[in-house]
Amino acid sequence: MKKYFLKSKTLLALNFIFITMCSASSVILAFILRQITDISYGGEIDRLKSVLYLMAGYSVLMGILGFIKRILRRLFIKNTMYNLKKDIFNNLISRKISSFSLENSANYISAINNDTGIVEQEYFLSLLDSFDYVITFIIATFAIFKLNTYVAIAILLSGFIPMLVPTIFQKELGKRKKEYSDGIGSFTTKIKDIFTGFEVIKSFNIEEKIKEDFQHSNESLETKKYRSGFFESIANTISEFFGFVVFFVPLGLGTYLTLNGQFTAGGMVASVQLTNYIVNPVLNFSYILTKIKGAKPINEKLCNMINESNGEEEGASKEEFRELIQFENISFSYNEERKILDNISFSINKGEKIAIVGKSGSGKSTLLKLLLRYYENYDGEIKLDDKSIKDISLTSLYKLISIIQQNVFMFDDSIKANVALYGDYTDEEIDNAIRNSGLEELLKNLPMGKDSSVGENGSNLSGGEKQRISIARALVKNTPIILLDEATGSLDSKTAYEIENSLLGIEGLTSIVITHKLSEELLSKYDKILVLDKGQIIEMGSFDELIDEEGYFYSLFNVEKAA
Repeated sequence: MKKYFLKSKTLLALNFIFITMCSASSVILAFILRQITDISYGGEIDRLKSVLYLMAGYSVLMGILGFIKRILRRLFIKNTMYNLKKDIFNNLISRKISSFSLENSANYISAINNDTGIVEQEYFLSLLDSFDYVITFIIATFAIFKLNTYVAIAILLSGFIPMLVPTIFQKELGKRKKEYSDGIGSFTTKIKDIFTGFEVIKSFNIEEKIKEDFQHSNESLETKKYRSGFFESIANTISEFFGFVVFFVPLGLGTYLTLNGQFTAGGMVASVQLTNYIVNPVLNFSYILTKIKGAKPINEKLCNMINESNGEEEGASKEEFRELIQFENISFSYNEERKILDNISFSINKGEKIAIVGKSGSGKSTLLKLLLRYYENYDGEIKLDDKSIKDISLTSLYKLISIIQQNVFMFDDSIKANVALYGDYTDEEIDNAIRNSGLEELLKNLPMGKDSSVGENGSNLSGGEKQRISIARALVKNTPIILLDEATGSLDSKTAYEIENSLLGIEGLTSIVITHKLSEELLSKYDKILVLDKGQIIEMGSFDELIDEEGYFYSLFNVEKAA
C-alpha cells in the first residue's frame, strides 16, 4: 500500500506543508495564552489590546490554514483511492476466465467496496494523521524545552508508555480485522445470491427459510465486527489511561515549580497547553498505530489481488484464420472424479459448418470452452491453423472467435449498446446484425427502438429477446469463427430455424453449433455432425451417413422426431 500513499507526490508534499503550518500555528497559541495570562497578572491593559488583535488575526489565519489543509487532504485521498480501486479492478477484469472463476464475484465486490474503505480509514488517513501528530509533537516538545527543561523531560519520559500498547495487541487486532473483512465478503455473497434468486425464492415459498439464513449471516458478520471493535476498544482504553497519567505528571511538576517561583503563571498555562500538544499526539499516535497494524492483513489481501499475475496477454498475435481448427487427443476433467472429455480428436476446415449433438453432460459445451481457452489444464493440443491456441494471445483469439451462449448477460443499457458492446461499429453494421438476428420485430414495438433500455440483466426483455441480442452481438463482431451453445434454445421454432439457417448460409463463416433440436432440414446442411456420449466422439459424419449407419445418432434422431 505504500506505493499508493506515495503515488501523488505533489499532493502529499502539499499536505505535509500545510500540516506543518497548522501544527506550528497550534503551538503558537500556547505562547499567546502565556502573554495574556502574564498581562492579566501584571495589569498591562495596553498590551492586552495588542494581544487581542493578535488573537483575532491568529483565528483568521488558523481558519484559512485549516480549510486548505482539509481540502488538500480530501484531494489526496480521492487520488489515492482512485488509483487503488483502478488497479484492483483492472487486474480483476484482465484475468483469464478460469482464474476469475476461482472466487465468488461477491468477494471481488466486497474487496472493491468494503476492504478499500477499511484501508482508506485505517491506513491512508491514519498515515496522514500520524504525520500530523508527529509534527505537532516535535514542535511542541521544542517549545516546552524553551519554557522549562524539567517539565519537558518529565513529559518525554512518561509520554511513550501508550506507544507500547499497539505492539501488545497487534497480532490479535490483525486477526480480528481479517475475520471481519472475510465476513463482509461472505455476507455480500449471501446477499447477491438471495437477490439473484429472488424469483426462485418467491415461487417455491421459501421466504422464511431465506430470512433465517440471512439472519444467521447477519448475526455472524455483526459478531465479527463487534469482536474487532472490542479488542480495539481495549487497546484504546489502555492507551487513554496512560495518556491521562502522562498528562498529570507534568501538570503536577509545573504546579510545584510555579509555587516555588521558578515558573510564571503564564508559563504554567503555556506548559499545560503544550502538554496537550505532546500528550494528545502520543496518545492518538498509539491509536493510529493500532489501526495501521490492524489493517495489515487487509492491505496484504488487496496487494495480493493487485499483484496476482493474470497472464492475459501471454502468447503471440494472430491476425487471421486461414485453414483449420484441430483437436488432437483432448482429455479434460474439472476434478479428478471423472473425465468430461476423453481422448477426443477431430478437425474443422475453414468455412465448414459443424453440429455437435449428444445428451446433456456429454461434454459438448466443454469443447467450446476449451477452444476459447476458458481452461488450459487439458491433455492434448488444440490448434488454429498450425499454432496451438495456448500460444495465441487471448485478445487475438477473441478477435477470431465469437460465442453465442445459452445464458445471456445484459448490461443495464440500451439495446444498441448491448449489441455493439461498446465497440466502434457503424449504425449500418448494427442494423444488419439486428435484422439477421430477428430483432426487428421487437424494435418496431418499442417507442425508442434500439435506444430502449434492456433493464438490469435484460429484465425488460423476454428470454428469447435476450437471446436475439446475444446473436446480434456475435454477428456484428464479424469474426471468421462463430460458436453457438444452444443459442436458439429459448426461441420459437420458426425464429430459431430462420436464424440458424441464416448462419449456415454465410459463406466462408466457420460455425460450430451445439444443438438439441434435431431438425432434418437443418442438420442435412451441416458439413459434419459430431456425436458425443460420455466425453467421447462415438460417431462422426454427414446427416445422411449417420442415418444410414443406424447407430447412436439414428436413435437420438428418432426419439426427437417422435417427441
